Amino acid sequence: MKKILLIISIVTLSFAGRAQKVWTLEECVDYAMEHNVTILQSVISQNSAEYQYKMSKNAWLPTVSADASQSFGFGQSPSYNGVYVSDNSTSFSFGVSVGMPLFNGLSLYNQMKSSSLEMNASKKDLEAAKYDLKLLIMSYYMQVVYNKELKAIAEKQLTLTEEQHEKTQQLYELGKVAQSDVYESAAQVATAKSSLVQADNNLMLSILDIVQALELDDMNDFDVESPEIYTPIESATLPSQETTYEFALNHQPKMEAANMRLEKTEFDVKASKSSWYPSLSLFAGYSNGYYRYFNQDYNQPFDEQISNNGRTSFGVRLSVPIFNAMQTKYRVAQTKLNIENQELAINTAKKQLKKEIQQAYYSALAAEQKYKAAEETFLSSQLAYDYSKESFNAGRATLLELNESKNRLFKSESEMLQAKYEYLYRLEVLKFYNQ
Repeated sequence: MKKILLIISIVTLSFAGRAQKVWTLEECVDYAMEHNVTILQSVISQNSAEYQYKMSKNAWLPTVSADASQSFGFGQSPSYNGVYVSDNSTSFSFGVSVGMPLFNGLSLYNQMKSSSLEMNASKKDLEAAKYDLKLLIMSYYMQVVYNKELKAIAEKQLTLTEEQHEKTQQLYELGKVAQSDVYESAAQVATAKSSLVQADNNLMLSILDIVQALELDDMNDFDVESPEIYTPIESATLPSQETTYEFALNHQPKMEAANMRLEKTEFDVKASKSSWYPSLSLFAGYSNGYYRYFNQDYNQPFDEQISNNGRTSFGVRLSVPIFNAMQTKYRVAQTKLNIENQELAINTAKKQLKKEIQQAYYSALAAEQKYKAAEETFLSSQLAYDYSKESFNAGRATLLELNESKNRLFKSESEMLQAKYEYLYRLEVLKFYNQ
């Protein structure tokens, strides 16, 4: 019996331990950075570019190779002393060779610079992908926080409406209001309940959005923290468009990556041109072999042949290109086209960047003005509702007037919340172009 109680306790504690986890914005962003497929693909691309750079960097090193072969000859066969004899034979040979480039028209240098720039550009691509993901997660996160506050407003509205219904019922029993007012207040309660259900559904859908963005399997145990930093907010000084654009041109990861790839194509052209120049390389090698004839009465022993047949060589090899079917000419022309294409890509990126900054600036400015106006409307609606409530309780206002004042209050509060979170998000977007 004690064992059963212990098992039940453990199971109960395990379910208690699976209580709803509350995620902060930083936790959401960090989790997304580790599990998002786009980020993981960018990391793979960066690693691939890094390996390519290491390959081009190590191309300066000597190459060492070993080989061995076993062959059979029928008829005329070479002997170990270089003379062909009329006999069938078998031979075994092996050797080691070393080669190292001394000069190849600076091809290796230009390829190394090209791969280095591509590696750094891929790092900038990863930075840009991470911040795009951060903005996406932040927008989903703020939508959840916004819908949580809307749900709290709907709950407050339902509570006030139920209290108002009870008050109306009491006034009706005292003969101060008509029965139609009781029906109207009951209808308002039903409407408030419907609004709460809708607010709860919107909250669940926004949670589903961020859960899917995080690529989590289950949304039942997911919730986000409503940070204090979001309430209240202070007016921020928006930087000018010109200052933001000039700064972003030199510091935005996307622009830095585009400029690096332009410089990369210039080194690609130089690497292609190197095929026109002579190349100089150093080589060295050692070879040895064993020969055996099938019809000879005597074959030199293996150890004796290995001792006598060894050969060491080294030297310098010069290769001068004369004609290679116009391959170098067209390869250089093709890489020059890549320069033109990258220049067009940079011009397009600059125009897109300027457009994005203009949109971000005016969206932030409009969101700021919208928030200020919505805040003033909410404060005015709060005063109007308090006055209508006092007037209704004193019999100077009708239930219809009170309901209209209450609805305006909750509508203005919802609009103020929406404007607040939109303003915060737009500020974060604009901040991205100034960091």
